[in-house]
Amino acid sequence: MVLAIFGIVFMAACQQNESSSKEAVAKNQDDIDQEQLSFTDSMEREVILEKRPEKIVVLSPEMLKMIYDLGGEAVGRMSTSAIPIPEEAQDLPELGTVNQINTEQLVALSPDLVIGSPNFHANLEGIMESSNIPFALLQMRSFDDVKEVALLIGEILDKEDIASQKIKEAEEEISNLQNKLPQDDHPSVVVLNVTAKSVSVQRANTTAIEIGDLLHVENIGKDMQANPDSQTSAPYSLETIVEKQPDYVLLTIHGSVDAGKEKIKEDLEANPAWNSLKAVQEGNVHIIPSEKYLSNPGFDYADTMKHMAEIVYPEVFHNE
Repeated sequence: MVLAIFGIVFMAACQQNESSSKEAVAKNQDDIDQEQLSFTDSMEREVILEKRPEKIVVLSPEMLKMIYDLGGEAVGRMSTSAIPIPEEAQDLPELGTVNQINTEQLVALSPDLVIGSPNFHANLEGIMESSNIPFALLQMRSFDDVKEVALLIGEILDKEDIASQKIKEAEEEISNLQNKLPQDDHPSVVVLNVTAKSVSVQRANTTAIEIGDLLHVENIGKDMQANPDSQTSAPYSLETIVEKQPDYVLLTIHGSVDAGKEKIKEDLEANPAWNSLKAVQEGNVHIIPSEKYLSNPGFDYADTMKHMAEIVYPEVFHNE
């Protein structure tokens, strides 16, 4: 009887220890889930998240696409007419245009993370800080930026494996395209920004220029003097463009397409010197779609590369 009682007590103790161990493991997992996340954004600001965010507001189109490509979701977004919105995000509350966000509506959503763009949303930092809302300014200007941001977003969403896989697939697609490029042919290109009120030359750090670099084309705007308020563009000078005689002229319309086309007729085509361009004479002037070039394509870099490749290397890519 003594041995039987001892056995019962021993088994009960083992079960209690096992139960305690399971509770400890569960508690440790909860601690891990609640562990702080910290990272540095594109403005070298430290962002601290007390827990993995569940209510994310996204104020830039490329970041919204990135989050949904990785299987995440948002609770609010900016509105845009030129750049497609992921289907799953169509019905989210709209908080204003990219450069004019309604901060009252934003704060009312009580987000635990807001992701914006350094170019448009740096001025929201004070409001976000006073509202105790974590705020990250993230930027993608190159494919290297895409990889860095994808891994960061993947960590925030607990989707690191998906991010790594999508990066690998995008790298392979880009490499496959580059392997088809002619080794001895490097066409020259000028990329023009067109709005209803102005024309300028893209010179550096834009999606179109990055895509051109990956396709080994020569950007004639790279050595032009930058605008005082923007290092990415230079003042439009038809005289300089005629002097350099690019093989291709690519036009990106910002805002209303109809207004942009009218500006092209008035400021470009109406100038007699325009017809002295070899690109004009040979029919190599193209309006490139805003949805591919005004926002970083993220994991779809190869798709935008192929679009430009079909223009500048028609003998290689046009019939694919």
